[in-house]
Amino acid sequence: MALRWLSCGTAVFLLLLHISLVVSQSCSNGIPGIPGSHGPNGMDGPMGEKGGAGEAGQPIRGQKGFLGLGGPPGRPGLKGDGGLPGHPGNPGRHGEKGRPFNPSNQRISFFSYKRVISQTPELDNTIDFNRQILPELDEQFRGEELNNGTFTCAIKGIYFFSYHFSAKSRVCVKLMKNSEDHMTLCDTSEGFLVTSGSAVLELLVGDSVSLQATRFNSLVTKMDSTSHTFTGFLISPTGI
Repeated sequence: MALRWLSCGTAVFLLLLHISLVVSQSCSNGIPGIPGSHGPNGMDGPMGEKGGAGEAGQPIRGQKGFLGLGGPPGRPGLKGDGGLPGHPGNPGRHGEKGRPFNPSNQRISFFSYKRVISQTPELDNTIDFNRQILPELDEQFRGEELNNGTFTCAIKGIYFFSYHFSAKSRVCVKLMKNSEDHMTLCDTSEGFLVTSGSAVLELLVGDSVSLQATRFNSLVTKMDSTSHTFTGFLISPTGI
């Protein structure tokens, strides 16, 4: 009997203990409530003490870089306005007074010859002009002498030369400067003809000028003919 009562009491005790634990758990694990609103900001706190000085910073400079490539040339700019005229310059110094002109001091060189030879000139050889046209002039006006029809320059300068020939049907002559053919002139006709030519040459001292016949010639060669002439004169000296 006592053992049965003890068993019943133990069971009641355990039941009460279980109910107490369930009630205790239900109270501690409830649903969280709604958060409340923020409260007002608090007042500023007191100012803190001044901090110590920091370390002085040192600037760091890198090495110089390489020179870059040059850019392309720019476009030409617009043309500017013309500048104002400058001030007149100072007058130059007076030149030396010139010397009076004296025609006797002018350097001259000339010749004028005719051919009075009965033989026909040989081909590609110098044509000989053997007689002065004005032999009666004073010696100072007779001019230069030709050597077998060749003029040799004694004064450096610019010269003018001319010639005249009579022929039958055709004529063709060469004006020679030294050994070079400077100019060749030809003419033709059904009968007799007179042809002429001229040239301006620059000569140095020692240069020679002459005329040569070619194979295309029928020159008239009468003794009394004066239609074959050769003339030249200095236009202006060009040096000493």
